[in-house]
Amino acid sequence: MKRFADSRHLGVSATAAIAIVAASAAAGAAEPTPGASPAEAIVESLGVHGGLCVQVGAGKVGGAAELAAAGRYLVHVLDDDEQAVERARGQLRATGLYGLVSADRLPRSGGLPYTENLVNLLLIAADSAQVSLEEAMRVLCPNGILVVGGKRATAGELESFGFAAVRPVGEGGEWLAGQKPWPDGMDEWTHPRHSAAGNAASRDRLVAPPRRVRWVAGAEAEVRGMVTAAGRNFYAGVLARDGFNGLRLWQHDLASPSGERFTMRNLGANSAAPTAGGGRLFAVEQQKLVALDGATGKPLAEYPDAGSPRDVLFDQGILIAVTSDSVRALYADSCQLKWSFPASDPRYVVAGDGVVALVQGQSRRNETVEAVVLDRESGRVRWRRSDLAWLAKATRTVYYRGLLAFEVSSLSDEGPENALHILSAADGKLQLDYPFLPGMNHRRQARAMFADDRLWLLHGGKDADKQRLPIQVSAIDARSGQVLVTHPAGLAHCFPPVMTCRYMLSGEFDLTDLATGQVDAHRITKAACGLDGGWVPANGLIYVTPKHCVCWPMLRGYAALAPERPAGAIADLKPSEIEFPLETAAAPAADRPPENADLDWPMYRHDPWRSGSTRGPAPETLETLWSVDLGGQQAAGMIAEDWRENGFVKGPITSPVIAGERVVVARPDAHQVVGLDTRTGKIAWQFTASGRVDTSPTLHKGLCLFGARSGWVYCLRVDDGRLVWRLRAAPVEEQIIAYGQLESPWPVPGSVLVS
Repeated sequence: MKRFADSRHLGVSATAAIAIVAASAAAGAAEPTPGASPAEAIVESLGVHGGLCVQVGAGKVGGAAELAAAGRYLVHVLDDDEQAVERARGQLRATGLYGLVSADRLPRSGGLPYTENLVNLLLIAADSAQVSLEEAMRVLCPNGILVVGGKRATAGELESFGFAAVRPVGEGGEWLAGQKPWPDGMDEWTHPRHSAAGNAASRDRLVAPPRRVRWVAGAEAEVRGMVTAAGRNFYAGVLARDGFNGLRLWQHDLASPSGERFTMRNLGANSAAPTAGGGRLFAVEQQKLVALDGATGKPLAEYPDAGSPRDVLFDQGILIAVTSDSVRALYADSCQLKWSFPASDPRYVVAGDGVVALVQGQSRRNETVEAVVLDRESGRVRWRRSDLAWLAKATRTVYYRGLLAFEVSSLSDEGPENALHILSAADGKLQLDYPFLPGMNHRRQARAMFADDRLWLLHGGKDADKQRLPIQVSAIDARSGQVLVTHPAGLAHCFPPVMTCRYMLSGEFDLTDLATGQVDAHRITKAACGLDGGWVPANGLIYVTPKHCVCWPMLRGYAALAPERPAGAIADLKPSEIEFPLETAAAPAADRPPENADLDWPMYRHDPWRSGSTRGPAPETLETLWSVDLGGQQAAGMIAEDWRENGFVKGPITSPVIAGERVVVARPDAHQVVGLDTRTGKIAWQFTASGRVDTSPTLHKGLCLFGARSGWVYCLRVDDGRLVWRLRAAPVEEQIIAYGQLESPWPVPGSVLVS
């Protein structure tokens, strides 16, 4: 197993490495953000414009703090030297940025303390004997960047571990940079129904039944609509997050682009949903089609010849803009008009394999309703049909390998009048009429989903006589209607099913294995209401968006759900196989009597019953005896926006706990616990933990005990704040991202109970 060199032998620090890399910005690299710090400009030159950056080596942390100050990077500094970590913490606290940048000790196991596919930039520059190339590849997200000292790791060695675009960086090529490639079998979801073809079926072979939360972020309101490309997620209109760790990257209000404050808005029913591709996001901003840089949100182009689109597709470098009276094709790169086809109320436009299909005409205006197929290159009509009685009732179209499926959906709770009609895309000949009952409770859709040359349908539920038929998923032959296989499935609610090449996602959160028919049911959360789909299976994950649903207590906000750990399920381990490391430090304080229940307030809400009351006397008139500024102002920037939407933290400073001569509070986002003199308010001590401390500590017999969201439990001496012991309560050290910071999937609440 190849391990990195000790940077003390290289004579260079991690921060110096950032400076060295500055000279290596690739030719043609994007211009740095105006006003960017040197560290930020350097990291941008490597193609990283936000997200999680890890620096191994705590010798110098100025560059790490500089990067965190941009507000778009969450920076984690690691070192195996406890004293170096403490020095780094002190330096980082002094910047006022702690939380955006933090420091911790490398696990003694030799691994990096993250789940897989999480880190955007990994810089190895210190005592890295414990960090292997294998481990670096594991924690980096697809397209993530590794920078490592090149004297002990050659380009050939990086390439042998699978790194791509390996190149020397820095003067004299002292360092090597490499990129983790996009995995085989991992798919994107670039349009509301997966692609320009409108087929809500992902080709992602890595999506599997959820067993873990990869990341989670809060939200103020329900959000409908998400697309993802190049590992970046774009929500509603429009918020960008990293697809692999959920960190907020940028925001751009399409409804009010010049506004000072971003407001998350859902797009209206008649508004064009953004689409993604080619490193860009294509969206309609104030009735104009624009291209935004997918990495930064910067405006790149405007398409004046697109008119005022109400729908936009992106297909192999060509934009298809649908207006009220035309369908237009434009070159995405040059912004030039390729062709324009006049049409009356064109709708349900799809594209694929060199064709563009649409429905046009309104029967309520006494117009002929017809299906039209155009040549994508020329815009010429290949064929058109107006003799189809059902066409006026069509609600969506799907293209798949020479077939066009027209969905006729009731979009109500009623089952009848739902059907699929399939035509040949080559000549318009009818292939199949197939009425069926969609397996949904509300807003039923006759959704066509294709995979592996089969048409998959979710069917069942209430029929015309209000009788409930079993909910099933069937594969049928798209030309003959022959049922090829049928499996059980979950009853969809107010959102339609979607699928991958391996699973049907339906019901509240049910995955049907298309090979075995096994149903995997989950009630951790459910999809958000919508006509296109409540889930998005992409990037090897299943994404859910914020919802207003109150069906049962569930995971809220933005979230990405991951399949089982590659190393196996924690729940399958025997207790004897799980380690809970205990580390001891200072001697405990002399044994003290229990706190005075009448005079003290030793824990959150006073006691283990959380009564919020005391028998002790209270003054009739309240007067301020002292006040102290703990630097509790919240940080600014994209990532800190998610701190404010964290329901587990109620502000920059927790409520106090009091026992004898000490008042103790926590600063959650700063990972800090502070002890104050009860009489004067003078700071007696400060302690930095390995993660958020979300609620007040517990004071017990001269000890200060608390949990951290990193999965550790701490015990300090209450008089001087010295660490007595700490215990890892989490079964493994594999942190995820939660509400804009690193956390364990097994976080420990700040307020621990003592019996």
